[in-house]
Amino acid sequence: MKSSEDSAEIKVGAESIAYRVGPLFAITLLLISVAGVAFAGFLLWYVPTVGLRSIHPALPYAVGIIVFGIGFFVLAGVSVMAVSLIRGKDALPSPRFRWVLVKVFLPAMVLMGGVLKIKKIKIEQAFLDLNNRMVRAMVKRGRVFSPEKIVILMPHCVQYEDCRIKVTKDVKNCVGCGKCEIGELVALTERFGLNLFVLTGGTVARRKLFEYRPDAVIAVACERDLTSGVQDAYPLPVVTIVNKRPFGYCAQTGVEIDDIKEAIVKLLGEAA
Repeated sequence: MKSSEDSAEIKVGAESIAYRVGPLFAITLLLISVAGVAFAGFLLWYVPTVGLRSIHPALPYAVGIIVFGIGFFVLAGVSVMAVSLIRGKDALPSPRFRWVLVKVFLPAMVLMGGVLKIKKIKIEQAFLDLNNRMVRAMVKRGRVFSPEKIVILMPHCVQYEDCRIKVTKDVKNCVGCGKCEIGELVALTERFGLNLFVLTGGTVARRKLFEYRPDAVIAVACERDLTSGVQDAYPLPVVTIVNKRPFGYCAQTGVEIDDIKEAIVKLLGEAA
């Protein structure tokens, strides 16, 4: 069943996970992370202050301005993310804030989550939700992607496990028997003119991105693989969709076709 909340929110199969992260959890985790980053920045400024002063009396203050300037930029990014979550909208004044999320706050969120004994999957869900909002905000700011420059990456475990047809080499080998979603995905991507790949792992995914040089990616996988994939692909925009796992990880997984279609339409523009 599709959520009634904003389409930018991460899609999670109800069969797979007993809980979902809400906006309050993501905001709290961000605030804790920014406090940790701010404290680390303060230490980086304060500790060398004695040495800097010996070089020039004004040097500690100059370094302090730089550190606090960076801190202000980071805090502004967190504020925008928090507003986006609260309002349920994709608000992002600059794509550079996505760099803050991917390169600064994800490691900080994982670190603070470890200290606070928060399940890592919840941290990954919060990160993926924020990432999706930022990618969709890029479209709302006027960036529309052409279909031939969008690729869809699917894990091989979505294929019916007893199927003898290899679709990892060419998805068009699928005969559309209906035992898994591959046939529907092939039809959908042919309709919109996108490239679809069923992959056996992250190394193959990185190779496909290197070969095809897409402008945007729609990726389906578990939270862990999606999180690492977003990091590896940055600055390439990646819309993430969590797979359905009725039988657990890497076994007869699935995906909501409507979620894939929605992601395609959003990247192509509202009028697509």
